[in-house]
Amino acid sequence: MTLNFKKIAGLFMGALAAFTISTSVSASKTKIADVSQWQGNINWSKASKQLKFAIIRVQHGDTGDADFQIDSKRNVNANGATKYNVPFGNYGYAEFSSVADAKKEARDFYKRASSNARFYVLDNEHRKGSGSEQAYVNAWLSQMRKLTNKPLIYYTYENYVTTHKVNYSKFDGSWIANYGAKPKIQSDLWQYTSKGRLSGISGNVDLSKVVNSSAVNSWLKTSSAKAAVPTYFTKLTSSKTVTASRTIYQYQDVNFKNRISKITAGKKLAVKNMAKSSHGTYRFQLADGNYITANKAYVSN
Repeated sequence: MTLNFKKIAGLFMGALAAFTISTSVSASKTKIADVSQWQGNINWSKASKQLKFAIIRVQHGDTGDADFQIDSKRNVNANGATKYNVPFGNYGYAEFSSVADAKKEARDFYKRASSNARFYVLDNEHRKGSGSEQAYVNAWLSQMRKLTNKPLIYYTYENYVTTHKVNYSKFDGSWIANYGAKPKIQSDLWQYTSKGRLSGISGNVDLSKVVNSSAVNSWLKTSSAKAAVPTYFTKLTSSKTVTASRTIYQYQDVNFKNRISKITAGKKLAVKNMAKSSHGTYRFQLADGNYITANKAYVSN
């Protein structure tokens, strides 16, 4: 067999070029951007070639707020990111005026968010209510824990935390903005500029850098998008008993409006019925008539 060295060399160079292109594309996926309707129509085909992941806005405040806004591009951006395999989380800009408002905002944010989001972010940077900001943050977090097992991330700028003394240690991660220098407070993700550039966006965009790679990678696990969706018991267990897997609360009504008392992890409970909240979430009705969550992350049979 006669070897055609020119042909072999051509094939080798072609393969090397393909490898180089593939490697450079992979290596270029280093940018982390948060986007909203203010970025206009994003070309996700182009953006996907640079994005490690994105964080997509869902809303600003909630119904009743003067400047309430559902992000007009939330679904378009979620669909674009999904189509081009860009992992993403969702965030909501908070306008808390009370504990009750914080809970409602969490519920509405969750309903409006994409089911493909890997994680959810509380954007807490505007002081509105006259009560405790910490109480508002805790209420949002507590409500979201009842709705999802996906990672919950706290976002703000460095000065806001120090001014209002917000403790965000119970969140699954932190994302801190500081355009002058790397944050001095605990942060897993650092938003370092509001004037970044990204292919597919004609204008400025916020960009962030990873500070704690193990934490941020945990937000992006495929399980966060699929398996981490809360699963519930939908039928009574054969023993008609369940055990609290972690600290939970019992409530007088199925919509969890009137909390009665705390139930510690490990306590066995007698249940007599299944029920659904007005939003269709499964609950166990206890033998005494009170209600607890049927979320398998919180109770076991």
